[in-house]
This record gives sequence, C-alpha cells and structure tokens, in this order.
Amino acid sequence: MKSSTYKYSNLRTLLVGCLTIAGLVFTGCSKQLDIKPESFISPEELYKDEAGVKSGLVGIYRQLLDLKRSDYVIVGMVGTDEGKTTLFVPTWGTYWQNFCAVNTYSTLMTAQNDVIQNFWAVCYKGIGNANVAIRYIQQAPVSEEVKNKAIGEAKFMRSLFYFYLVQLYGGVPLPTEAENPEADAKGGYPRSNEDEVYNLIISDLQFAMSNLDSKAGAGQNSGKATKEAARALLGKVYLTRKDYNNAKATLEPLLSAPNVSLMSDYADLFVEANENNIESLFEIQFSNEDGNTSNLAQNLGCWQINDPRLPGAGGHVIIPTDYYFNSFEDGDKRKDVSFRTLFLDKDGNPVDYSWWSDVGKPHMKKFDITKDVSVSASYSSRNLYYLRLADVILMYAEAQNETGETPGALQQLNKIRSRAGLESYETVHGGVPSQDQLRKELMLERMRELGFEGWRWFDLKRTGTLLTEVKAHNPDAAPNMQEKHLLYPIPAREFENNAALQPSDQNAGY
Repeated sequence: MKSSTYKYSNLRTLLVGCLTIAGLVFTGCSKQLDIKPESFISPEELYKDEAGVKSGLVGIYRQLLDLKRSDYVIVGMVGTDEGKTTLFVPTWGTYWQNFCAVNTYSTLMTAQNDVIQNFWAVCYKGIGNANVAIRYIQQAPVSEEVKNKAIGEAKFMRSLFYFYLVQLYGGVPLPTEAENPEADAKGGYPRSNEDEVYNLIISDLQFAMSNLDSKAGAGQNSGKATKEAARALLGKVYLTRKDYNNAKATLEPLLSAPNVSLMSDYADLFVEANENNIESLFEIQFSNEDGNTSNLAQNLGCWQINDPRLPGAGGHVIIPTDYYFNSFEDGDKRKDVSFRTLFLDKDGNPVDYSWWSDVGKPHMKKFDITKDVSVSASYSSRNLYYLRLADVILMYAEAQNETGETPGALQQLNKIRSRAGLESYETVHGGVPSQDQLRKELMLERMRELGFEGWRWFDLKRTGTLLTEVKAHNPDAAPNMQEKHLLYPIPAREFENNAALQPSDQNAGY
C-alpha cells in the first residue's frame, strides 16, 4: 500500500490514482452508505454532474469504514489505562506480536510495525480521495449550494484523517487539493509542523460547519457529515489545542441544538435498531454486505450465539483493564451494559473461564452482535460511534473547568451521571470538588461513558496524563513505556516512498 506521498510524476496522476474506488452508488435512505465499486475512472469523468459528486464523496467515507473495520480499530483503545491485548495473543505469530506492541510499547513498536504503517496509509488514502474531491468539485457543473455542501463533506473527512495523524505522529506531510509542482519534482511532500496541520484542520472544519446541512431526525443523514458533527469535531480540536474559550464557544450550541439530545437509557445506545439515534452526531456505517462488516465484536471476544466455530467469548483479543472495570461507582447502570462477566457456550449455557488467564476476566459487550442480524462477530453489521452528544457534554465540562468555571462544569458532569442512575457528584462525594479533583473525575467519567469508543489514548495524551496513567494501570505496558511513546514513529514505508523526507524527520527515539 502506498503512502501519502506516492512517487507519481505529476499531481494529475496522483489525483487519478486516488480514485481507485470511484464510480460508486450513493443512497441516503438506508443505514449504510451503499458502497459498490463499479469502475476505475478519471476525476474529470466522475465529477461531471451531481450524481458523480455524490459518488465521489462515498469513496472518502469508505476509507474511514476501512480504517475502523480492520484491526487498526484498536488504535486509541489499547496501550491505555482502559484497554489491553490479552496475554496469549503474541503466541499467534509475528503479525500478532506487532499488534500487541501497540498495547505493550515493546521493542516491536517501530516504524516497521504493521498497525502503525497501515493506519497511516489508510488515513492518507482518505486524504487523497478528499483532495481529489475538493479540487474537482470546485470545477463541477453543479449549483453553488451543492458544490459547497459536497466540499464541506470532503473537508470534514480530510480534517478527521489529519486529526488522527497529527495526534499520533506529530507533524506530517500535508498534501491538499492545491497543485504543488515543487512536491511533484521532489517526489513527495516534506514534513509539516503540528501548527500547520492543525491550521488546515481548523480551516476545513470551519468551512464544513458553515456549509453542511444540519442534522435531521434520528435515522436521517445516516453516515453523512453534518453541521453538528463538524462543530463537535472542531470543539474537540480546540480542546486538544488547549484553546478552551474557543472550545466552549464551539461546543455550547450543541447542548441545546434541535434533533440532538441524550438517549434516555444508556443501554439503548448499543441496540442495533437504535443506530443513528438522537444522541449520535457521526458514526461509522457497517452492514452485512460483503466488505462492509466489522470485526470489532470478534476482537472484543463477544458472544457469538450462531457461530459454533467460536463458542463462548469469541476471540479474546482485547479486553478492558482491571482499572477500567473497577472504576464504576455502585449502582452505575453503564457497568452491566459495558461488560460481560458471565460467559456462555454456543447453546447459551454458562461456562467457567475463571481459570484461563485474561480470558476469564471481564470482556466488553457494548458491541455484541445482534442475533439473526449480523452474520457473526467477525462479520458484524454493528455501527461504531465516532461522535455523540455525551462526548460533547464532557468536553464542554472540561473546557469550563479549565477556565475556572468548575460549578458549571459540575452541572454538565451530573447530566451524564444522572442518565447512569447516579446521584450528583457533590451528593455522593460530599461537596463541590476543586478544579483539580474535577479534572481527574472528568477523565474517569470519559472512560466510563465512552469506553472502547476509540478516544482513550487521545484523551490521555491531550491531558498530559498518558505516561502516568498507563504506567499506573496497564501492567503490560508499564515496564516499556517511555517519553518517546507520546508519538508513534513515522512509518518506514513513508521514508521509502517519499523522497522529501530525511532520516532526521523521524520522531525522537525511533
């Protein structure tokens, strides 16, 4: 798989090369963005009308689906105080040893690591598709309204991929829709600094927020970026940059936005029939169609009632840490929704796995397959949240607390506690917390509320607690984790494919 800065002779060839999944069918009525590859065509042929514009956009969404349907979904979950790989996974061979290195920060956490290299490559494939779309939609013979909405979707997706990259790898090469003869001549784009990457992300999201449609009712706009999704992601970017005032100003309108509210029951968030619900702002759309399924349920060891080949708790690849499991207060409804402590065989009979190392520990069940809907846990149709309102509320509370508005932040925290069946924090803990106490509590609350939804590594890094929390609560990672692990290494294949990079561009320590 090529990287972001392929050795193509000119930008036109690069743009055509990015359209390997163009010629798509777009349907907005079903749960799934219907992704059906039909042909390899040039950008000029694809972006010649409104139907082509819509089809081209689906190719960008496809890259996020590919990122999250694969083993790379573990990025953000493991190597944290929240999730870990099970102890026996490294015995399965070289690939799995590289997989586990993302959790343990072992000596295989290198620029040659498959997960690290392929996560980068899929993100850049999405960026490449977005760049093609932005450039050619500008020239398409469609109305300005259609054009701006479509470019807004493409920029939302481009920002999403760059946001992953800049958090994980630091400054990265920054190709955009603009022609760059100098980069073509050099055989690639140089490494940009983090500020330059964030400036593009913020600009893209501001454009998206101004031009996208607002979120419709539950089940509508399924899989498409909306104004509310762009606002939520922009708020997260500002929070990551510690620009707390802009984070508050950006996120606050979502707290009272029409067609956005918390689901009344936390358990209902994880019922497949409730996907794209009133709380959801953006989620990855899986289905039972070939190539559109997810293996997350299998990696989490979810019970596969219809698959006698993998009875009981499934694959046992990644599990919650003891710290995550034990972090819940008595009476918190989310604990039973999130974890499985009773294991069953294919006939529904209890099985005692307590003797079997990590296999006997609690497993995640938030993403269990739905009986008679998914083919199996390896081929699950369950969607995966990317952004939802509870995340926004907790981000807003964090920004409030960091600007000295601790009582207001506490009110937001209590909204989340209330749905979980808990009394207010000050009632349970004997008064209003200090700023530092609430800072720590909000991070715990994010883990309880958003566990295994892919944000924990990024939350810990944003708050400067990644090293301390992982060392304290992930025993597999604690002996190995170092300061250098605050960034992933730039992939080796990028240095092979991108002549504009020098060995000195590698992140320190790798």
